[in-house]
This record gives sequence, C-alpha cells and structure tokens, in this order.
Amino acid sequence: MFEDQLEIESSTGDPFSRGGDSGSLVVADGGLAFGLLFAGSDTGGSNGLGLTYANPIQTVLDAFDAELVVA
Repeated sequence: MFEDQLEIESSTGDPFSRGGDSGSLVVADGGLAFGLLFAGSDTGGSNGLGLTYANPIQTVLDAFDAELVVA
C-alpha cells in the first residue's frame, strides 16, 4: 500500500514521464525539488496521457538522512 505519494499529470500534450525515468528528481518551475519519481503509466489521467507517481522529496531525504545541495 502506498500512502502520501504524489500523483502527477501532464499539463502539456506530452506525457510527464516515460519508461526509464524512475529515480529522476522532480522539480517545479523555478527549480524547487519536490519529488523522486518511482512509477508511471502510459494511459489514464484526465487527458489520457498517463499518470506519474513520486515520493515526496523530504520523505526520501529523511529516510536516508540526506540533504540536497545547491551548486
């Protein structure tokens, strides 16, 4: 069972993610990191382009006692 995960849907004409994107850092416009991508689908969502799922980045960082470094 997954709890407190992020569900992301594309707002453009292309899917938000594709196969092989697992492990990617998800960032908002402006560069703020907010998730770590772990799954996606080819179909579904309101636009039919699929849905993407991510762990909240702070949860990941806490689990590994890590922090993001801005260079």
